[in-house]
Amino acid sequence: MKLLNLPIKRFQCGNCGQIIEVPQGIPKPLNCPRCGAPAMMIHRLNKGPPGGRRGRGRGPSWQGSQP
Repeated sequence: MKLLNLPIKRFQCGNCGQIIEVPQGIPKPLNCPRCGAPAMMIHRLNKGPPGGRRGRGRGPSWQGSQP
């Protein structure tokens, strides 16, 4: 039963293949719930909604600037 209609992030364990679904805003688990593999073996399957931690491109342009 879903209480809120939050976007879901999907991760997959690289050790056992378990798919782990986590609501947006909640970090990935520290260990796989099935096999106990560490977080470094759990990888994101979908990138989620735009505007996450990547910023919005408002910084200075380093490619076209001349000193």
